[in-house]
Amino acid sequence: MRSGKYTSVVGEVLDWNPPYRYSHSFKFTNLDDPYCKVTYELKEVETGTELTLINEGVPVATKTANYMAQGGEFITQTLKDVIETGKPSFKHRFILTMISMTAFMTPKKCLSENWGFDRKDEPLNF
Repeated sequence: MRSGKYTSVVGEVLDWNPPYRYSHSFKFTNLDDPYCKVTYELKEVETGTELTLINEGVPVATKTANYMAQGGEFITQTLKDVIETGKPSFKHRFILTMISMTAFMTPKKCLSENWGFDRKDEPLNF
């Protein structure tokens, strides 16, 4: 996610098979943890569509693991809200607004100029 001045997450597309599968590498720029892999899978079921969110290679007992556990619920609920109502819930819009309002406290290592699209700081082996 890029806000212009700051980049909080980086990664690259690893698999793209619309509308059934999207997979990407993932790294929080404020943490020194290694890249992990996130996959979204959609499957048609009798009652609608089933979404499976898979996290792989997340280092155990790290801030990344903690953030990913919270983030998974946030992402899936926001997607559900947008599909059902056309917008995220008030709670999630409020959280995103608060994140933007506190951007000035973001560490300098997260400046977008430090995270160009061509940067390769470690191999991605998934």
